Amino acid sequence: MVLRQLARNKTTFMEKIASKDQSTKESYRYVIENFENYCMEKTGNANYVLELKESSTEEIFDFLQAWINHNSRLSASTTRLYFSKLKKYLYHMGIKLHPQDIKEELSFKHSVQEDLYGLKLEDIQNIVKSLRYKHKVQFICQASSLMRISELIQLRKKHLISNGENIIVKIPAQIAKFKKGRTTFFSKEASKLLRPILREKEDNDLIFGSSENKVNSKLNSEQILRKALIRIGLDMKYETTNRFMINTHSFRAYGITRLSRHDPNFAKKIAGQKGYLLQYDRMTDEEKLELYQKFEIDLIIDNNTKLKKEKQILESELETTENLKARIQSLEESKALQVQEIELMSKKKHTSIEELQEQMQDMAKAIKELKKQKV
Repeated sequence: MVLRQLARNKTTFMEKIASKDQSTKESYRYVIENFENYCMEKTGNANYVLELKESSTEEIFDFLQAWINHNSRLSASTTRLYFSKLKKYLYHMGIKLHPQDIKEELSFKHSVQEDLYGLKLEDIQNIVKSLRYKHKVQFICQASSLMRISELIQLRKKHLISNGENIIVKIPAQIAKFKKGRTTFFSKEASKLLRPILREKEDNDLIFGSSENKVNSKLNSEQILRKALIRIGLDMKYETTNRFMINTHSFRAYGITRLSRHDPNFAKKIAGQKGYLLQYDRMTDEEKLELYQKFEIDLIIDNNTKLKKEKQILESELETTENLKARIQSLEESKALQVQEIELMSKKKHTSIEELQEQMQDMAKAIKELKKQKV
């Protein structure tokens, strides 16, 4: 039996990567369409890759360099990411590029490291004031849980344990980055705001996601935030990339920054970041929650809630101080009683010795008198 070889094309490539998650497949599709649009613009043939396959190595690299330059508006890291995905597609189509040839033939612009904007508490307060209730809760939950936006929009009610003041979030491996599940928490403030939303949800319902399509849902959240930033005048952009200084990642970064000041390893653990020997630092959910609650005040957004929490802490510290004072006073009183008892015992002992000495003297006199009588 002779097997017939199927012609490779974009459809067969997408079938090949069908097992990858939706966002990865969408990113490949977007890059291929970007390349096809460029081919259409320059050659009048969107499927020019078939002709490119028959070209010389020099012609292939010249065409790819022109495509890279065409995407110069993108950041350096994004351009390299696009090329890495396109390279995989070209390999599938029969165009195999040697790493050394890529290094020598293609030129990418250098990455520029911006001084990233640090989101302030006042920024978050102003942003959430301008949002609808659901979106306000979403970003407060993100800041308090240190979650990625891609994880938050895929979160379902069944992933939450809500029988305590702090809602426990069990992020399943299939929606987490690096496919590694983990546990994090919503602050008491965020948990209280979230509960009315949860009452309207079934176990399998998305909590914040606008659709089952992760890419569309993520883009929707980003668009909602950008509109809010423009409304309140916080739409600052980086000069080199023209990107907004505040984005959905900023809320996660805010939480990581606050917790890292207290315990960097714990911040990495609940944020799902890689860290040295973190796989050996295994805590129970109870231990994690206890540690989280210890630093939770720095993740509170509302000023009134923060003041109430600070008052509770001060009252608790005052109560502890008063208890300590009472304990010290009790110990001092106990010590005074012990001193009195020792002095009393010492006095009694001294009195007993004096009485014994008198008795011995009397006995000595009596013996002396008896001796005289015998004589």
